[in-house]
Amino acid sequence: MAQAWQARLPGILVALAAAGVLWSWFALGPRNEVPAGATEITCWHPWGGTSTADFTAAISEFNQSHPSLYARTLFVTNDLANSQKVYISVAGGVAPDVTFVDGPQVAEWAQRGILEPLDDLIAAAGITADDYWPPCWQQTVYDGHVYALTYGADPNFGFFWNKDVFADAGLDPERPPRTLAEMDDYARRITTVENGRLTRLGLIPWAVYGNANSMFTWGWAFGGEFYDAASGAITADEARNVAALEWVTSYARQYDITKIAGLQSTFGTAEQNPFIIGKLGMMPMTIGEVANLRRFAPNLRYGVAPLPTPPGGVANSSWVGGWCMGIPRGARGDRKASFELMRWLCATPEGTRFVYRSTGSFPGYRRSPVYAELSADPVMAVFYDILKACQHQRPVMPAQAYYMGELERAVSSALYGNLTPQEALARARERTQKHLDRMLGKAK
Repeated sequence: MAQAWQARLPGILVALAAAGVLWSWFALGPRNEVPAGATEITCWHPWGGTSTADFTAAISEFNQSHPSLYARTLFVTNDLANSQKVYISVAGGVAPDVTFVDGPQVAEWAQRGILEPLDDLIAAAGITADDYWPPCWQQTVYDGHVYALTYGADPNFGFFWNKDVFADAGLDPERPPRTLAEMDDYARRITTVENGRLTRLGLIPWAVYGNANSMFTWGWAFGGEFYDAASGAITADEARNVAALEWVTSYARQYDITKIAGLQSTFGTAEQNPFIIGKLGMMPMTIGEVANLRRFAPNLRYGVAPLPTPPGGVANSSWVGGWCMGIPRGARGDRKASFELMRWLCATPEGTRFVYRSTGSFPGYRRSPVYAELSADPVMAVFYDILKACQHQRPVMPAQAYYMGELERAVSSALYGNLTPQEALARARERTQKHLDRMLGKAK
């Protein structure tokens, strides 16, 4: 059953928090006038910086194509570790009409009573599970109800290699590693040391967008699983996950974790990305990085392929991440109008095409015409092939953010030798299981 967040916050805190949310909304400067007769839809999104303009371009297109509706957006920090503003807005009765929610958080927000179920609106719109890539739909369903629509499908990961680095290391620049053994060999041949210091690495297995995402990526590649939905059991320390983490930590031992950290301290962003400047020869990356490579290194020679296969593991292993859109509980706006914004961005041919062209984000909606157009882009075509093979999303259960934190600590403890991979993952399992059981009212 959903928990009432209003009961978790003292009344004065709710009032102050609500005032803070409202102040952040109105302190942004002049607001465009809502067209006469149009229904206003407020939408909170998680993209700051230059990404804001990409997203708001899609919102402008929505407004132009829907004269009776007017969507207004606000950037609000929101991620697996920082959802307080959304929680507080619901508790204070000032929730936006629509909010973005990270896919792994949908179940937790549903369990906590933050999101409204959308079953009636989805049925009325004729949207079904078949309209979405399976992981994109699965991450929005909790306890028999649909709580969100997937906005972007993020196939994780494309395996990138720098062709100039390969050539410099005496490797065939047109042939990526296909197996884990080949990747280990390539990494050894690419790695260089000068005066006892690492100057170039072939690969950093735990640097795949954080320790936790790295653990999911390699655990699934090794054939592991992290959650048994039927029994509600956390399975972080099953044998194949342990084998994956043992392989990850082998790099920390072979190349010296302190020396690797020293090299990482020299890494930059944008045009100083370590992959661009040749300090890292191989790297799993997301679709979003493609735009950066094209912007900051248009002449860089690189290739993209599926992840190499571990011994006895899963060929072309991958998983899907991505942002979703939901309606917060207690939102005061017109539900049908709010859902129309979500539907247009997430489940229409015209909306998903515009979002892709504006932001570069693959749609979760698999019937989007975007996918018929990708063959003209050889890099995106590889990501499309990866997406079509995806069978995983991060576990759908209401302790996902906590689980991610425990996996972060587990990988770190194993890398620095504080715990064995078995011990680290066992601790992550035990702690997450207790937290999940408490959330579900099963704690003893």
